[in-house]
Amino acid sequence: MNGRAARHLILVGGGHAHLHTLRRLRELTGAGIAVTLVTPARHHYYSGMGPGMLGGLYTEEQVRIDVQRLAESGGGRCVIGEAAGLDPDCRLLRLTDGRELAYDALSLNAGSIVAGLVPALPGVYPVKPIANLARAVERLRDAGCTAPPRLLVVGGGAAGVEIAGNGRRLLGDRGSVTIASAGPLLAPFPPLTRELVRASFDRRGIRMIEDAPVSGWTDGTAILADGRRIPFDIALVSTGVKPPLFLESLGLPLAPDGSLSVNRFLQSTGSASVFGGGDCIAFEGAPLARVGVYAVRQGPLLHANLRAYLDGCPLVPFTPQKRFLQILNLGDGTGVLVRGKIVRHGTLPWLLKDLIDRRFVRSFQK
Repeated sequence: MNGRAARHLILVGGGHAHLHTLRRLRELTGAGIAVTLVTPARHHYYSGMGPGMLGGLYTEEQVRIDVQRLAESGGGRCVIGEAAGLDPDCRLLRLTDGRELAYDALSLNAGSIVAGLVPALPGVYPVKPIANLARAVERLRDAGCTAPPRLLVVGGGAAGVEIAGNGRRLLGDRGSVTIASAGPLLAPFPPLTRELVRASFDRRGIRMIEDAPVSGWTDGTAILADGRRIPFDIALVSTGVKPPLFLESLGLPLAPDGSLSVNRFLQSTGSASVFGGGDCIAFEGAPLARVGVYAVRQGPLLHANLRAYLDGCPLVPFTPQKRFLQILNLGDGTGVLVRGKIVRHGTLPWLLKDLIDRRFVRSFQK
């Protein structure tokens, strides 16, 4: 490792797992550690509030965090760019524009991308990055100027359900909302969760198509595997997530799904100087569900281990919780709370989610 004044930490991505470090950056820069944030955009959009933004519950400014400001106000610098690859032996990060950045330690929190087919057609948006939901709102409003808009949501997981419910909120009594799922809606959730969501969607006129994957697209139409065709003005694709493709160019061990393989210290199994958190990592032999709660919980430990590594101190292991709280925002002023086998539906779960989410984002906006 280089001398104390030359130590350089690179944070790739300003997502959930890096926010804690960005907020406490002075602890690193004040100790003589130079910190560079590499991010494709100035703002990080909080995924937990994305569907609410679609439904008009939040403004775009309320759901995003200025990670460039966080980095610079903490004494670091921000590079707007995208990672392309890594030379772990020489400790060099390569960007897509050809720049190379040297590091002593590097942490990856590069998020995820939509796993399914997302055609390059007008009106079709993957739900990642979350900023796409803001663009979809504009397109739906434009479409509604001439005829009742038609919204199609592809994917029956938690994100797809929240987007469909909030899409109905956005459109009000006008237009149509269809959610198409390759399997049952909310397949991994307790049966009561599915029953509550189906009942809510039935009441609000949201069309549900289950066990029918989308197998093809034409301009303005999705084609299901059984041959049915669904016309749309806007299609939002939420068919699960996968790690960003550039991880394949890192020259480091990856999990079978393409995630960065890390040990219990959130440290790459192939390079001691590389760490990671959030959706782009997988624990060696024990992958975790890709939910925001794990990335948020990893934040403080990742911050501590990056500092410890650069100081030559022992690292601390991450112990994931076995059960975690999820609250689905149905877009009608109610939520479905799920923790293990416990399921609750009503206004109170929604109010709790709203309180938690607003408080989290505001803590990084001050």
